[in-house]
Amino acid sequence: MEFAVTLLQTPCLEGDRKHNFDGTMKMLDEVSVEQDVHLILLPELFSIGFRHSDYNLHGPGIPGPTSDFLCEIAEEHSCYAVSTGIEKCDDRYCNTLVFTTPKGKVLGTYRKMHPFQEERDVFKSGESIALFDLKRLKVGVEVCYDLRFPEISRKLAMEGAEIILIPAAWPDPRNAHWNALISARAIENQLFVAAANRVGPAFDNKTYFGHSQVVDPGGLRLTRINSEIRMITQVLDSVMIEEVRKQITCYADRASEGYDSVEWFEE
Repeated sequence: MEFAVTLLQTPCLEGDRKHNFDGTMKMLDEVSVEQDVHLILLPELFSIGFRHSDYNLHGPGIPGPTSDFLCEIAEEHSCYAVSTGIEKCDDRYCNTLVFTTPKGKVLGTYRKMHPFQEERDVFKSGESIALFDLKRLKVGVEVCYDLRFPEISRKLAMEGAEIILIPAAWPDPRNAHWNALISARAIENQLFVAAANRVGPAFDNKTYFGHSQVVDPGGLRLTRINSEIRMITQVLDSVMIEEVRKQITCYADRASEGYDSVEWFEE
């Protein structure tokens, strides 16, 4: 089955949701896709950024303005829209992914499982993996730092995911890690991976390099990578997954009965 993925490689003005919403809307004016299943993916925390003081000042975005905005663009463009926002979770926040439908409804959410280092002071970890069944396509999700943990993508693949979507805010100088890990997740699981990364400077002297991309089940990067503000649309075909898995039979050749057994040999 053919489906389309649109990645938005956008900057973020910390704490200014209206500015970031307006910029996203302007970019989406140029999108034109007629596939029955069309996924739009925005970078992690695209609407508010990582300046933690803004969360108390402006309040959570999920439920609220961020999830409302994702529902709005999904309905307007007859697509599924995905990104993350701030959700209040007890005495902390969660970096929560929202998956919205062409009817302008929230299909489900996923709380980022792996906050990065000092983010743990602000963000509570999610406790479960999420898979979205669109009837014609099964979609797994991860958020940024989750990409470094192959257990998530393997679990999603074993549960039937055909594509993994990854909204991210992945900064310089770790672009080599980003590119290699996306390719690895696609190759080892023989599925599509689509990742949208933020671009441009941030309040804390970090710079985000973009390199938003789609990698196919055979490991081929289908999109040109750069650090510009841009929108990327790629039409994909899930039939390729079966073709790749027939050529290299990783799933049939798994020796899962031995994976939990370790023999130690000491000198």
